[in-house]
Amino acid sequence: MKFSYFAAALAASLTLTLAPAAQAGDFGANLIVNGDAEAGTGSSNGGLVTVPGWSTESNFTVVKYGASGGFPSAVDPGPANRGLNFFAGGENNSSSRATQTIDLSALSAEINTGASRYDLSGWVGGYESQNDHATLTAYFYSGTTYVGFGSPSGGSTSDRGYHTGLLLLDAQDFIPVNTTSVVIALDMTRVSGSYNDGYADNLSFRVAPAAVPEADAYAMLLGGLALLGVVAKRKQRKA
Repeated sequence: MKFSYFAAALAASLTLTLAPAAQAGDFGANLIVNGDAEAGTGSSNGGLVTVPGWSTESNFTVVKYGASGGFPSAVDPGPANRGLNFFAGGENNSSSRATQTIDLSALSAEINTGASRYDLSGWVGGYESQNDHATLTAYFYSGTTYVGFGSPSGGSTSDRGYHTGLLLLDAQDFIPVNTTSVVIALDMTRVSGSYNDGYADNLSFRVAPAAVPEADAYAMLLGGLALLGVVAKRKQRKA
């Protein structure tokens, strides 16, 4: 009876220990600062304003939903939980950009297992039938050395039905081994017109904990079975 109870308890313990090996944990908190364009006041006419949390180039800006000039409104396609503002490419430029660097060095142990994943998402769009668009990219670095990138695809004019608005794009993949930081880049491209009508909102970069490697899980299982064998032999000797 005692052996049976011990075996059952050990088996249950092994099951609990090995359960995470089958899948990685859930994605954590959003690591992008001001990913929703709400930190600061948006422009009411598409002009240039300060964009907190981001390093910007050209006339990259933040605009209020419903701003004059045909910008997206609160009822156009876009995030249900949109706030007051969204990102826009800005006046008189063919391309503009905003970037921010996220330090991932505290996660190095997990990242270096090769099993840590990321989720990069955002709402991107443009104006009516124009092909102006936004591109969201994560560039991974080990120190100052570039080691890879990830970017969700889609968001073309046809994808949004040739209407003003934003669509949700998402990309998931493994974080390159030895990554210590990631640069989030939001690029706005003008194809027609004078205003760069690349739009974006609710940007997110999240990391999922690494799963236990299969080899480690297998070793743990063998260790547990070996322990069961030792206990069984001791019981037989006592008997």
